[in-house]
Amino acid sequence: MTFKRVVNVIEIVTLVVALAFVVALFANEPGGGDGATAKSGPGYDVFLANCARCHGQDGQGGVGPKLAGVVTADFPDAQQEIALVRNGRAGMPSFKNDLSAAEIQDVVAYTRSQLK
Repeated sequence: MTFKRVVNVIEIVTLVVALAFVVALFANEPGGGDGATAKSGPGYDVFLANCARCHGQDGQGGVGPKLAGVVTADFPDAQQEIALVRNGRAGMPSFKNDLSAAEIQDVVAYTRSQLK
């Protein structure tokens, strides 16, 4: 095999690997390929920035209790959940000085509608 042919083979292999990487990158995007809707929006952003460290990125719990699938049962009235986020309780800190009223409403709406 000549040197030029070896270089051509290496170029082709490199292009194939690069193409496979790009395809894998897009296939792993949120909602990519499986028909799921990507999580986004103000409530999701507030949740990730302030709640996920204790309650888990998908609300499955961790340091804090599980929210996914139980938040509406624990708080049938959204105002109860808003009050908890605003004022805190036991191990949960108050967010009234960290989040605006709109951000608290957004994150509560997110936990009630998206964490299932």
